Amino acid sequence: MQRLQLYIEDNDGNYPLVDLFENENVQLTSTIQDVKDIGKVFTDYSQTFTVPASETNNKIFRHYYNYDITGNAFDARKKKKAKLHINYMPFREGKIFLNSVKMKENKAYAYELIFYGNTISLKDLIGDDEL
Repeated sequence: MQRLQLYIEDNDGNYPLVDLFENENVQLTSTIQDVKDIGKVFTDYSQTFTVPASETNNKIFRHYYNYDITGNAFDARKKKKAKLHINYMPFREGKIFLNSVKMKENKAYAYELIFYGNTISLKDLIGDDEL
């Protein structure tokens, strides 16, 4: 049986293991879309998937759901470096995007994530550089 492990870089450069739901499926797509349109060249990406708001994951996504806390809070506007392993063997490296938080009774219940491969798009690589 294939088991997925997700590691997300923290502020110290370490990659703690993210807790996953036991029955969560992560669908990864590897594609290069329309090469003629420079803004649409993609690499690996996943459908939205959820991870539990466990003690470990709450440390990784520090206070994201509480907008009153500003010091050292998780900045979801930026993608974080991440690694995917299958059965503890390296599979893909890329970035993780925190899409949203699901709340139950005013407490975080789950985090919705999207994984992108290292080459998100040529537009992201080039940025504001001019040719």
